[in-house]
This record gives sequence, C-alpha cells and structure tokens, in this order.
Amino acid sequence: MKKINGFIILFLLIGSVLATGCIGGESTSTPSTTSSETEPTTTSTQSSTQTTSSTSSPTPTGPITLVVLTRHDVTIQTIAKKAFLQSDIAKQYNIKDIRFIPIPESLWPSYIEKGADVGWGGGPTLFDSLFRNNYLVPIEDQKVLGLIGNQIQETIAGMPMIRKGDDGKIYWIAAALSSFGFTVNHDVLKRWNLPVPQRWEDLASETFAMDPPQVGIADPTRSTSNTRIYQIILQAFGWDEGWKILTLIAANSKIYDASDAVREAVIGGDIGVGNTIDFYGYIAMKSNPSCEYIIPKGQSIINGDPIAVLVKSQHKEAAQAFIYWVLTEGQRIWLDEQINRLPVNPDVFNTPEGQNRPDLKKAYESALKTQGIDFDDNEALVTANAMQFYFKATLVDANQELHRAWTALVKAYKEGKISESKYNELKAKLLEPVRFKDPDTGNTVTLTIEYAKKINDKLEDPAFRDTLMQIWRDAARQKYQSVLAEVQG
Repeated sequence: MKKINGFIILFLLIGSVLATGCIGGESTSTPSTTSSETEPTTTSTQSSTQTTSSTSSPTPTGPITLVVLTRHDVTIQTIAKKAFLQSDIAKQYNIKDIRFIPIPESLWPSYIEKGADVGWGGGPTLFDSLFRNNYLVPIEDQKVLGLIGNQIQETIAGMPMIRKGDDGKIYWIAAALSSFGFTVNHDVLKRWNLPVPQRWEDLASETFAMDPPQVGIADPTRSTSNTRIYQIILQAFGWDEGWKILTLIAANSKIYDASDAVREAVIGGDIGVGNTIDFYGYIAMKSNPSCEYIIPKGQSIINGDPIAVLVKSQHKEAAQAFIYWVLTEGQRIWLDEQINRLPVNPDVFNTPEGQNRPDLKKAYESALKTQGIDFDDNEALVTANAMQFYFKATLVDANQELHRAWTALVKAYKEGKISESKYNELKAKLLEPVRFKDPDTGNTVTLTIEYAKKINDKLEDPAFRDTLMQIWRDAARQKYQSVLAEVQG
C-alpha cells in the first residue's frame, strides 16, 4: 500500500509540473521590443468593484499569471500591473502576476496561438482584424456585460465602443477613449516663423516645406495611432485626394519609428508639430507649457481603444475578471499624471482621483462633442494592410527622395526660378499615384481603393508583400528623382 501511495504522489507531482508549461508560466521568453498606444451612474467605480468582489464565484484554481498582449507603453503597463495585483479581484481569482507582451500588431497572431489571455490597447482596426480572423472569443461574464449601457455607452460621438458579432455576442469593449490630432510646440513655431496649424492640410502646405523638417510623423507599420490618423485623412478627404495630402505631409516631415518618439521630439523642441493621439498631447502639455494638443475641427474621430479575451486563453474566467477591473476600478490609471488618458467609464470622475482631474473631465466632455467625420470602420479594416505597406514603401522608405524633390520644387518657385504653371505641373507629377505592374497580372495599375481591397489579405503573405513593396519603393523613388531632375534642369 505504501508503494502504491508513493506512485500516486509521484504521478500527481509530475502532472502538476506539466500543467505549468503554458505561456502563462514564467519560463516563456518574450521578445525584446519597444512598445509604441457613457452615461454617469449613481454607483461609483470603487463601489461597483467591491460589490462584484463579494458576489462573484471564480472556479478554484492554482496561482495564475495572466499574459496580456498590448500596444500600451511601459508606463501604463507598470502602473496597471501594480494597481491590479493589489486589487480584491486579483486576490479573489488568485491572479499572482501579469506578463505584458508589448509587440507589433503583426506578431499578435503568433502569440495568441501560444496561449496569451488578453489583448489590451492598439485601436479598433487591430481588434477588428483579430475578430474577423477568429482570434477573439465573446465576453460572457454578466458583470462585464452589465456595464454596457449603464456605465459604458455603446457609441460615443458616433463611433462604436463595443464590437458585436453576427451572433449578437460582444467580442471587444473599449477601455479608454482616444482622439487624434497633432501637438505643437509654440516656441519652436515662433522660432521658425511658422503659423499654428489647425487642419491636416496645413501640415501639407508649402509653408512647412523646409530644412530641417519641422513636422514629425510615425511609420504606420510601427504605430497604430498614426495608422488611424492616416485612415482618418483618407476618409476625410477621399481616397485620391487623401493620398495627395498624406504625400505632402510626409514630404514635410521627419519620420520616426514610434509615435512616442514624435511626442518627445515636440516636447524637446526638435520639431514644431507632430501627429499624436490625444493623451500623448496631454502628456506633452504637462511636460512643456509651450505645447498644445489640437484636434483638427471636423477632421477627426473619437475611438474606443479595445480590450478583449483571446481565443487560446487558458484562463478565460480570470481574463474576464481583469477586463472588469480595467473597465471599473482600473479606470483610475488613466487619470495618473504620467498617463493622462480619457476614461471610457465616466463614473471614475466621482472618485477622489477623478475629482482631482477637472482638466481630464473637461477634455472628456469636450470629446463627447467632437465634430467627427463619418468614419467607416469596415473600409479602414479591409484596406489597412494595403494602406500601411504602400505608405511604408512610398512615403517612409523613399522619404529622402520625396523630401528633397518637394523642398527643391517649392524653393525654386519661391525664388522665381520656375513659373507658376511649371510649379503646378511638377507638383501634380509628384502627387500622382505611383504606377506599377501587378505581380499577378502584369497589368500596369495604381493603388485605387478597389485594388487596395483586392490585395489587402494577400499582403499577409510575406513573399507577395516584399515583392510588391519593392516594386512600389522603386517606382516612387524613380518618380521623385524625375521631378527633382526637372527642377534642377
């Protein structure tokens, strides 16, 4: 009998060791990467959390490490982790640690397949793409669902704060609000005798055609917030005119690898204006009094920044408990002066922390009144890959040639070396769509919105993507160099 008991104990110990071998275990390595992004109720955020803690009944389990894929920066990760692990919900669900994995959106599917639990932050286009590709599971916790329509509105300023599937179930919920615009440094603008821009086309004007560039933007393949900004411009002006605006903005700009680098460049006075999501603008304003965040009137949108349960999560109950915390008590982290984000649940302004941030409450109330464009989320989704990689190839990788041709053209015109008609002719040539051969058909085409939709999913194939990007890159450089040669000739 003693031998039998010994074998049973040994078997149980081996089973326990094997059970820890998932992605939630501490042994799983993470890549070394840099992260880049309602109606008030009478119940306070704190009290709603406490009520839930006393009534929910999690399934008994061993210590849990939640794995969260995120586009949030390290400041948000650090503050959220500390606050959550001290919460009653973490203790109740035996969640002992959170491992944040801040990776580019292109790597999310592979980490989802490895068993990550939660996706948090990165914008609706990313989460709608995950939803479309069946990487999300419905949120079924009734406490979470009970927040919708009570503390969290289904739409704000015409934009969705939740994503419902055809089955009527909810697959993601906004955890914070975002608007999109640019942050200016008034001291730098004065130094260079530049006007304060108010609209996107101001950043595309001849006024900002200068060396060194005083506009900063981020590579869309590295920044979900700048991706959204470019999508807004394409929809605000229309696909064809939008690409002309984007081309001129890029021609006037220094390109950064990440959106927080753009923000820091504005704060530090390296540039006079940079594309930013709203909370980066608020951070800049707190860091440097000469900075101001501007939303182009009638040319922006309010986004809900999602949180969701991932399809291969091993801890779905705990994942939904974390989501509930983020949407209630966790809303306080947005009010931290190191973060400065707009909450999605306005009940947080009833807390002591919320009452200490009248500035963010005012910004929240202003956001609700934003005069946004009629933005089509589906159109953004079905053209996202094409937009990002075409922008990368023609406006980022070929930026040196573009900037040189544009500034030379403007300089020649201002100095009277070319006529107005010649200037307009060469400007039109610079802005005309890149013409290229379709790798499949051999036909010469341009990136119309129809063609973008046609190739969008195919661009997920690395071989096809690399081939087409090289074609775009070469064609763009040739066009820009041709314009420069005519200016100089």
